Amino acid sequence: MRDAADRLAVDGGTPVRTVPLLPGYPGGLLIGAEEKAAVMEVLDSQSLFRHYGPKPLHKVVEFERAFAQAMGARHAVGVTSGTAALMTALAALGAGPGDEVIVPTYTWVATINAVVALGAVPVFVDVDDTLTMDPSKVEAAITPRTKVLLPVHMRGCGADMTPILAAAARHRVHVVEDTAQAAGGRYRGHRLGTLGTFGAFSLQYHKVITTGEGGMVVTNDPALRERAVRYHDQGSVRMEELDETIPVGNPLMIGVNFRMNEITGAIGLVQLRRMDWIIERMRAHKAAIIDGLTGTPGVTIRRIPDPEGDTGATLIFLLPAADAARRFSDALAAEGIRNMVAWDSGQHVYYHFDQIIERRMFAERHCAWECPYYTGKAHLEKGMFPQSDDLLRRAIHIDLHPLMTERDEADIVRAVRKVAAAAP
Repeated sequence: MRDAADRLAVDGGTPVRTVPLLPGYPGGLLIGAEEKAAVMEVLDSQSLFRHYGPKPLHKVVEFERAFAQAMGARHAVGVTSGTAALMTALAALGAGPGDEVIVPTYTWVATINAVVALGAVPVFVDVDDTLTMDPSKVEAAITPRTKVLLPVHMRGCGADMTPILAAAARHRVHVVEDTAQAAGGRYRGHRLGTLGTFGAFSLQYHKVITTGEGGMVVTNDPALRERAVRYHDQGSVRMEELDETIPVGNPLMIGVNFRMNEITGAIGLVQLRRMDWIIERMRAHKAAIIDGLTGTPGVTIRRIPDPEGDTGATLIFLLPAADAARRFSDALAAEGIRNMVAWDSGQHVYYHFDQIIERRMFAERHCAWECPYYTGKAHLEKGMFPQSDDLLRRAIHIDLHPLMTERDEADIVRAVRKVAAAAP
C-alpha cells in the first residue's frame, strides 16, 4: 500500500504543494515603481491624449518607435487592444464583405470577431500537434475569395511560418500574424509578427508584456502603415505620425477610434524594456521542467516549430487519450498545480463562436455571398475538425511566468511524474 506522499491527493494522499503557483501574468507580475512613475509623469503633464495637451510628452509615439525597433519592423501603430490591432491590419488590407480569411480552429474568439466585424468570412483550418495552424491544411482552404491567411502564434509558440508564407505567396494573398500571445517570440531568427504583411499584438494583462489593455500593429510597408493610421483614427492621418520618407496619398477610408492614450504608451515603454528578460526567464523555467519530465511515461511535450524562438510562456503536454487527459488534469490540480485541458480553455472553434457563425449571423442578416458554415439547417457543427478536437482534448496546459522559483519547477515535475506513475 502506498504511503500518503505517494498516494495521489485526489485519492486522499498528501499533495505536492498547498500554496498555489502564481498565475501566468508575465508582465503583470512585474508592475511596480517604474510603471507608477511613468503614469505619474503623464498625469503631471495633464496631457493624456496622444496628439495634444498643455505639456505633451508624446509617449505613444515613443512607444511605437521603440516597439518597432524591438521587433525589427519599420513601423508600429499603437491601438487600444489586440482585437483593435487585428481589425486595423485587416481593414488596412481592405478585408470586407465577400472576402475570406483563413484562421486556425484554436484561437481566442477575438481573432474571429475581428474578421466578422469587418463583414468578412472566417474559414477554419485544423491545428496540428504544435496547436497552431496546420500548414498542410492551408492550401485546400484557399479559394478565389481568400484575402488573408491569419495564423495565430498560440500560447507563446510561433506557427510554422515557412510553409504558410509559401502558400500565401503562391496564391498572392496576404498574411496577418496574430501575435497576441507571443510578443517577443521568434521564428528562424525573426521576431514573430514581422514575417507577414502585418503583425497584430495584444498588451492585455495575461500577455508577455502588458498595459492592462492595448495593442500594436507592425508592418514594413509605408503605404499600409498610412492606411492603418487612417483606420485607427477615424480615417484621418495626423502628419506628425508620418516621417518624411513615407508617401502620403492613399485613398480616403472610413475609420474608427482605436487610438492609444499616453498612459498606456508610458506603461508600455517600461514593460517593453523588460520583454527580453521575461522571455529569457520563462524559457529557462520551461527548459528545466522539460528536462525533469524526460522519460515520463505517457507524457508528450508539445512540438514547437522553432524551439529557439519559443517565449516559454506555457508548458503544454499531450496524453494518449482524452479520458486520460481529463483524469490527469484533475489529479494534477489536486496536487496543487494549476492547469487546464486545452479543450476547456474557451479558445477553440466551438466555444463562444456560435454567436458569430450561427444562423443569425449568416442567415437573418442575409449575406450576399456564399457562407461556408450555413446550410439552411445548421451552423458550425461539432465534429467538423476531428484532428483539432482530438489534440485539444488531450493537451494539458500549465502557465509559466518569470518569477518562478526552482521549487516551483521541481513541484511541477514531481506532480506530473507522480500522476503519470499512478496512471492505469
